[in-house]
Amino acid sequence: MQKPSASPETSTVAKSANVNTVSANNMQSIKKERDFSEHLETYLARRDGVDKVLKIARYSAKIILASSVVSKDALLAKRLKNFDASLGVSRKAFRLGKFIQDYNALKKVSLDSKEGILEIVAYGGDGIYYFVEQFTWLIKAGLIDERYGGKLQMISAWTELIGYCGSIALKGLQISVLRKKESVLASKISSVTGEVQISDKYAAEISQLREKQVAKVVSIIQDFADGLLSLADFRNGKGTLSNPLLLASAGMLSALISAQKNWSAC
Repeated sequence: MQKPSASPETSTVAKSANVNTVSANNMQSIKKERDFSEHLETYLARRDGVDKVLKIARYSAKIILASSVVSKDALLAKRLKNFDASLGVSRKAFRLGKFIQDYNALKKVSLDSKEGILEIVAYGGDGIYYFVEQFTWLIKAGLIDERYGGKLQMISAWTELIGYCGSIALKGLQISVLRKKESVLASKISSVTGEVQISDKYAAEISQLREKQVAKVVSIIQDFADGLLSLADFRNGKGTLSNPLLLASAGMLSALISAQKNWSAC
């Protein structure tokens, strides 16, 4: 008996799935074949790439200083402190003009939903923080009087903390939306019988949604780590959550997560 021919819709979906599969396989093969030194060159050519390398180096020094590996009176400890301070100033210099990214993101925000309001809080807080950090850098560089440093640091800590709170809430909402989409696709798979190619297409979409959810969760972990650092700045290093080793470890965790994200993106 001759098998019934596939409908035009099924044929189109199958072709689309095949094209997407081939395209994804090509992209994966390109990434696998990419030379490490060339990838590293591209990574270090990006401002964020260099910034994350400096961040890892800085928090490595902080972890050593906060632990009992080196005596506080040792010459190495003094050099590590100078190294830490120098990297702090260097990172602020690399952030020059970074607030423009948040400004451009704010221009695209729509206030018709909860997500839009949270985007304003996240991008607004982050943008003001990076804007104020430029003046903090000028103080560290000696161009602006140090008497303004305390007020600017307080503004910087406040806005950064608000930005992280907005970012965490926004990503939590986005995870909820992704889970709803996953649930809809799962119900579609259960309703499709005998159409293997269509089921595979939905399964591939579910896999992508789950990857996005994992990325959002990891990003939330990073925001919590960075939020802990900004909270310590706000409280001037006081309180149980201001332990130097805890803060240094949180900074290192954030640095490693952001370095991996930037590495994968370039």
